[in-house]
Amino acid sequence: MIPRLPAALALVSALLAPRALLAQLPCFPGTCPPPAPAAPPRPPPLTPQLELATRARLEAEARPRLEPEARAAAARQVEEERRRAWIERGVEREPNPVRLRLPLLEVFATGRWIGGVAGAKYSQQAVGLGARLRLDEPLAFEIAASYATIDIVEGERVAAVTLEPSVVLIWGRRERVDAYLRSGLDVTLPFDDGARPPAVMLGGHVGLGSQFRVARIGRGGFVGWFAEARGLVRGGIGGEVPGMKGPHAGFEFLFGPSAGF
Repeated sequence: MIPRLPAALALVSALLAPRALLAQLPCFPGTCPPPAPAAPPRPPPLTPQLELATRARLEAEARPRLEPEARAAAARQVEEERRRAWIERGVEREPNPVRLRLPLLEVFATGRWIGGVAGAKYSQQAVGLGARLRLDEPLAFEIAASYATIDIVEGERVAAVTLEPSVVLIWGRRERVDAYLRSGLDVTLPFDDGARPPAVMLGGHVGLGSQFRVARIGRGGFVGWFAEARGLVRGGIGGEVPGMKGPHAGFEFLFGPSAGF
C-alpha cells in the first residue's frame, strides 16, 4: 500500500492545479480539456481615408434607391404648390412669367392764359389739346397744340396756333398726385393778315406743375385734373406789330382735365 502513495499525491495535486497548468500536463485521450477559444480579430485602425472610403461606398449603394424617391417627392411638392396657387387665384389666368410694363399714354385738354409779359404789349388766351407718353419714371415726352387769341394793346386782336413739343420729368406713377418739371420749344404761328403780325414767334418754356388723380380706369389708367405755372421766352420774326416782334418773356398759367390709359 505504501508504494501507491506517491501516485495518489500526484493525482490530487493534478486535480488541484490551475487550468493553465493542467493544459501543459500530458493527458490521456478522452480526458483532455477542450481547447481555449481563439481571441476575435482586431479591426483595422480608423483613419480619415478609411472613413471617406466607407462613406463613399455607402452613398454609392444608397443613391440608386434614394434618387428616384427624392425626385418623385419634389415633383409632388411642386404640383401641390401649383394647385394651391390656382385655388387662391380662383378663375384668374396664370400670370405671365415675363413682366411687361407698357408706357402710359396721357391726354389732356387745357385752358391757358399768359400774363405779365415783359418786353411786349399783348396778352394771350388759348385752349388746346395734348398727349404725353410716359415711358418710365421719370421720363416722358409730350406734344401739345392750342388755338390762341392775342390782344394787342393798340386794340387789335390776332389769332394764332401754338405748337409745343417738350420733355417732361414726372414722378408719382402709382400715387394720387403727380409732380412734374418740363422744358421744351414754343412755336407760335399768327395768321391775321389785317394786323400784319410776325410770320412766326419762336421761343422756349420751362414749367412746374402737378396732376391730381380723381378716379382710376382699369389697372393703370386714371382721370383727373392738372395745373401748371410756366415761364416762357419768345421772339417774333418779321411782321409790323412792334409789340410782338422783339424778344420778350412772360408767365403762363395752364389748367384742365387729364386722363391716362
